[in-house]
Amino acid sequence: MIISVIGQGKLGGPIANIFEMKYKVIRIDNNKKLGFITSYSQLGDISFVVVPTPSLANNKFTSEYVEDVLKKIKQKQIVVIVSTLMPGETDRLQKKYKHLTLIYNPTFVALGSVIHDFLNPDFVLIGATNQKAVEILKTIYKNVLACNPEFAVLTPLEAEIAKLTLNCYITTKITFANQIGNLCYRLGIKPDKILEAVGRDSRIGNKYFKAGLGYGGPCFPRDNLALNTYMEEKEIKSGLLEVVDNCNKTQAIEIAMRILQSKPQSVGFESLSYKKGSDVTECSQLKMIYDILKQKGIKVKIGKGDVNLNWEGIKE
Repeated sequence: MIISVIGQGKLGGPIANIFEMKYKVIRIDNNKKLGFITSYSQLGDISFVVVPTPSLANNKFTSEYVEDVLKKIKQKQIVVIVSTLMPGETDRLQKKYKHLTLIYNPTFVALGSVIHDFLNPDFVLIGATNQKAVEILKTIYKNVLACNPEFAVLTPLEAEIAKLTLNCYITTKITFANQIGNLCYRLGIKPDKILEAVGRDSRIGNKYFKAGLGYGGPCFPRDNLALNTYMEEKEIKSGLLEVVDNCNKTQAIEIAMRILQSKPQSVGFESLSYKKGSDVTECSQLKMIYDILKQKGIKVKIGKGDVNLNWEGIKE
């Protein structure tokens, strides 16, 4: 079997590398300078679409680049959409491009550990209605993954909602831990032991349950806003996700004020990236804190100061 991977960015490139361990892979991208194939006349037996779906002003994701790809695929084949979509988009695209068999198959990976996370998923989420196509995709994963995960096979709409639900539950968990952390610091105690103890309950768990910086990066903030917008369209105004977003934004201010209370001569930052192992500064809380401190006249630098910040929080 020959696999096409369309889109060779920070996710598509590593995915192509992984598939190459067991399959012949055709890499397609519109960046001619990097030497990738740009013609869609040389597609494999199955194609994975890994292109951006940027957020619009209304917080929804646009499927413009995904659709640009689908327009160029003229032959019948299975097309696996890895890019994150708004609920209902896979079904809309399937009705429009009837010669294709579309599968929605988003990943749950983090920048800085893409290959490890892709090879070792807790589960594989598949949104599809064609069982034969599902079995082909399962076979590919069974041949390349380093573990033996469960497969959650849902309808495309169900999978689209599941992708956003999972990420938004994590953002809520992070934000709640930070709120408890802020309370602990007000009381003059450290939150680490408290959250670690609570996280021992199997209903909660310790992953993403530590006090420190809020969430950032290219996925969590926009997924949170996208699901909130979608729920509002369906006339569900619980307000939870909106509150999570607002609390997350104030977390950088909370930490900056805590630093200012210590009256530092200088503040050093290990990095301004949103997380360890990545150079991405999109929605980075460290970058927000850096800007706040600079506005307050504090000497800030990349490197150790008398107060030092890393990706978990303040380290003096």
